[in-house]
Amino acid sequence: MTILWIVLAVTILFAAISLAWRLASRIWSLPCPSVTAWRFDNPLIRALTRTTLDRLGLRPGQKILEIGPGPGRLLIPAAARVLPGGEAVGIDIQTGMIERLKARAEKTGMTNVTAILGDAAQPHVPEASFDVAFLCTALGEIPDRAAALAQCHRALKAGGVLSITEMFGDPHYQFRATVQRLAEAAGFCLQSVTGGWWMFTANFVKP
Repeated sequence: MTILWIVLAVTILFAAISLAWRLASRIWSLPCPSVTAWRFDNPLIRALTRTTLDRLGLRPGQKILEIGPGPGRLLIPAAARVLPGGEAVGIDIQTGMIERLKARAEKTGMTNVTAILGDAAQPHVPEASFDVAFLCTALGEIPDRAAALAQCHRALKAGGVLSITEMFGDPHYQFRATVQRLAEAAGFCLQSVTGGWWMFTANFVKP
């Protein structure tokens, strides 16, 4: 019985923090701080990582771009999936996350990873140079989401894929309808939606 109460208390605390963070994010820009990078290293997150990557449909030789890669939870294994010949680029606004991403790439020997410090709403990569661009629980952290998706559209080749994954419980969770509206406004066409409201991946194509 004591364990049940502990689990319930932790769940309520997590929900309260998530709600407070979500409300505060409407006023200030509050990306997940780099000091919380440790939370991505656990069995559950690793399983979710594999699921998300499977939904991207990556192939060897592709050039891929992640917006908000953090410490590289997705980008590093994604970089491995596009070998041989593929390249992976990550753009993050936090210096701490970029440093962790570079360190992780070096530790794992992934020499095809490039980390860029910058605002996703600004141009940082050549036009029409990527096959896939993706965001995982990052869209809601970006103050100007429309500009960020416009930059994704600019970066992708014709026929390129934009993939957006959202997980319920994330303070910046974006509903499917919101994701679709923003992507279509940026010039993308919906290709598929996989998963349920608790964790979905919406893939769009650049005509």
